[in-house]
Amino acid sequence: MTTFLISGGRGLVGKSLGNMLKRQGHEVYKLSRRPKKKGHIYWNPEKQRIDEKHLDKIEVIINLAGANIGAQKWSDKRKIELINSRVNSIQFLKQTASKMPKLNYFISASGINCYGYNTQVEKEESHEYGNDFLSELVKEWEIASNSFKEICPVAILRIALVVDKKGGALKKIMKPIRLGLGSPLGSGQQYLPWIHIKDLCRMFIHCIEHKKEGTFNAANGYISNQEFMKTISKKMKKPFFFPAIPKRILSFFLGEMSTMLTESLKVSNQKIKQNGFEFLFPDFDSAMAHIVKNED
Repeated sequence: MTTFLISGGRGLVGKSLGNMLKRQGHEVYKLSRRPKKKGHIYWNPEKQRIDEKHLDKIEVIINLAGANIGAQKWSDKRKIELINSRVNSIQFLKQTASKMPKLNYFISASGINCYGYNTQVEKEESHEYGNDFLSELVKEWEIASNSFKEICPVAILRIALVVDKKGGALKKIMKPIRLGLGSPLGSGQQYLPWIHIKDLCRMFIHCIEHKKEGTFNAANGYISNQEFMKTISKKMKKPFFFPAIPKRILSFFLGEMSTMLTESLKVSNQKIKQNGFEFLFPDFDSAMAHIVKNED
């Protein structure tokens, strides 16, 4: 049994990963600003406060903390909040690590949108960061995570769009499709990297169990936006005939954030495969079949 500490544990990935670890017999603590359940530990990184009661048990930190990128438009103020919520929380965790004598591994979430967009090159982990805001955010995020190398081995997962029926972007996308309003976004030809929630959680556990170090693209693969939306509609047995929503419309409502939907990105997952990981869902069709089949 291993004792875990998860920051951002109440989010979509944190809940699924925490449950998977518990089913395997591990002990899981989650950091929370509003601890309400057994196993929740109070913290407030902005105020540099944390309940130290259980920290001496912690062996592995899983860092998922960070303000929701898609929650609101990216004003200059919001951009600072998005970066600080990631960087400052990691810096505070590192300060607190002195209270964790058993700590032997740190693994952090990161973003697949670090390479820039609209290139035909399939991006590998060795490629440079892009020049847009998301690239800057991920760069600062990963620098903070890698500072843990002074204490223990570090792994970083650059996470693609997480597909899960319980929340995240897919749940929002499925709403209009359920009403029969499925359509491509933007040109529909742009590529979108994605990962099934189960494979993502399994990837975290694989890295932890094998003490993998370095950065890994966390993506089952990538698919064109048109095929992405069409596949969801097909699996939900809903029509898919509406014209594409123009890029300028998405930009008007979402601002700079619309780039996550309208710009193209291809990524390679060969590195994690070469490190012994096997995906449950080899393609988006099988992933959506599983999600729709298991809808509540």
